[in-house]
Amino acid sequence: MNKKSLIINYVILGIILILNVAICVKSFTSNDTCDIYEKNILKVVEIKTTDDNNLWGYATGFFVDKNGTILTNKHVVFNSKTNNKFNIIKVRLASEDVWLDAIVEEISQIEDLAKIKISNKTPHYFNVTKKCFNGESVFTIGNPNGFGLSFTSGVVSSSDRIVIHKDHSIKTIQTTFVINEGNSGGPVFNEKGELLGIISFRLRDRNEDVIQGVSFALPASTIAEFLA
Repeated sequence: MNKKSLIINYVILGIILILNVAICVKSFTSNDTCDIYEKNILKVVEIKTTDDNNLWGYATGFFVDKNGTILTNKHVVFNSKTNNKFNIIKVRLASEDVWLDAIVEEISQIEDLAKIKISNKTPHYFNVTKKCFNGESVFTIGNPNGFGLSFTSGVVSSSDRIVIHKDHSIKTIQTTFVINEGNSGGPVFNEKGELLGIISFRLRDRNEDVIQGVSFALPASTIAEFLA
């Protein structure tokens, strides 16, 4: 075999090796993401609320213990127009078709957090133990526009962003999630399924238009204080 043929063979082998590595990486990433989804989807629920059975609002929540306690946002269950909690709060589990009645257990007076509860027990829930880091890959599952539970990935833009929201200074996690109405109350978690925060609000411009890809979550430390 001459030198030219040897070089060509090495080039071909190199291309084959690169393609095989790319296929393996793609397969691993896909399977890994599927695994993250499967391990966390049953921890999340759809929420819908109303005062009159006609006009429904949609949101998200997630289990924080085995007894059916669900964490969501205060603005999900509290009607600011009537200055009271919604008359009807329904929850649907990822594995079920029926809507279950939920009761409000506690609403934070300071943070955008609320606890609701259903009678069903569950082995699937998040442990509030983790701090996140800038650049970390994160995931959320939400109910955008009442469309049903949807899985989204992103990264942490800032693990300690102080923002002014409704005239209050709030410590948040800034992420790159593209979220919509209905994602409120969704969990922010890492690839290990460790809870990092809860989706709370999005960035808006001076015209009150939503700026996509800039969303904010209350951190696990704030959640832990509320649940304590």
